Amino acid sequence: MEKGWEQIVACLAILLSGAAYLPLDVGSPLDRLCTLIQEADVKIILTQSHCQPIFTHLTSISVDKFISDVYPIPFPIKQQLATDLAYVIYTSGSTGKPKGVMISHQAVINTILDMNSRLEISANDRIFALSHLNFDLSVYDIFGALTTGGAIVIPDHQHYKDPKHWYEMLIKHRVTIWNSVPMLMQMLIEYLKENYHENQLRHVLLSGDWIPLSLPKSISMTLGEHVTITSLGGATEASIWSIAYPIPKQIPRKWKSIPYGMPLRNQRYYVYDSHLNDCPEWVTGELYIGGIGLADGYWKDRIKTESSFIIHPHTNERLYRTGDYGRFVPSGYIEFVGRKDFQVKLHGHRIELGEIEYHLEQHPDIHQAIVTVDNKSQRLIAYIMPENAVVKAMNTKVSNPCWISII
Repeated sequence: MEKGWEQIVACLAILLSGAAYLPLDVGSPLDRLCTLIQEADVKIILTQSHCQPIFTHLTSISVDKFISDVYPIPFPIKQQLATDLAYVIYTSGSTGKPKGVMISHQAVINTILDMNSRLEISANDRIFALSHLNFDLSVYDIFGALTTGGAIVIPDHQHYKDPKHWYEMLIKHRVTIWNSVPMLMQMLIEYLKENYHENQLRHVLLSGDWIPLSLPKSISMTLGEHVTITSLGGATEASIWSIAYPIPKQIPRKWKSIPYGMPLRNQRYYVYDSHLNDCPEWVTGELYIGGIGLADGYWKDRIKTESSFIIHPHTNERLYRTGDYGRFVPSGYIEFVGRKDFQVKLHGHRIELGEIEYHLEQHPDIHQAIVTVDNKSQRLIAYIMPENAVVKAMNTKVSNPCWISII
């Protein structure tokens, strides 16, 4: 389905029927959609009438053309168990084969109730549902609001990538909760620098990617000091989020990255060495997640499930191997170091790319910077976006604007 109210109706109807929902992005290539449908043993598809021709080989129901005489109502509502499957979300696998992550009701409800308690979500709140349905941030967008009697504000499908439209929706519907990856918040802040008006936001939730050290300050300056900013992390395999850190208004200069944080309620984090022994403070190890939020495993993939979800040989606790590296610091929180497969080292030294990016962005002529390592030449490469004043100045002196793409 395209983004809209129909998605919410479909999710609720599926769950009320006792089934689990599998979100599919209608914008995905047809081959991928067919592969996922076949892999997941899908029997019925809820869709929109203009998307229905895509699924001619399956039973499909268009929620916008629903006729009660054809599908009699009311239907019996099945009593759900806490351990029943709530949804399956496919994520990209390292082998190229998507993995269907199976999440139970109790696992995801634990995350939702904890976050609602932390943020004091009530019936007065309105959450901006910006994420695609097949991205697990959408689970909190929908059920974080509905479990408290709050409202869900959904951007128009035609304009869901447009920060101007986002802001119009924020103002019109008095949105109080923003939940997205950092990049989308950066896009909103960039737009608001020249188009700012009062807003009702009180919480900004950021997850799914590195948070630039300069972003929290930009949020406070643009949206207001009253807005709280929370960094959230975890994995789809651990029910949306499993760790959180309230970001202060002023980032200490000594910080190299935003702290990963401390585990959510009924969830646990461990930093282990290669022998599954606890790493001391400041010693980097692989991050493992335990607790009630863990997925049941991967749909129809026993081998991958057994390799990613392990039983600790000494504690007998079921754990998820994240593939991420981190370390405990003396204050008790975890500092995220990076992916196991993408450790950044140069000439034998570990490089903190975020720290370099932060210092580059302190230059008055640099708006944003991204630093990478060219492993072939063993060099650091910085990509910068100049401030608007620099761009305008260059455009008056250089006839060909392609210079910007070269920087």
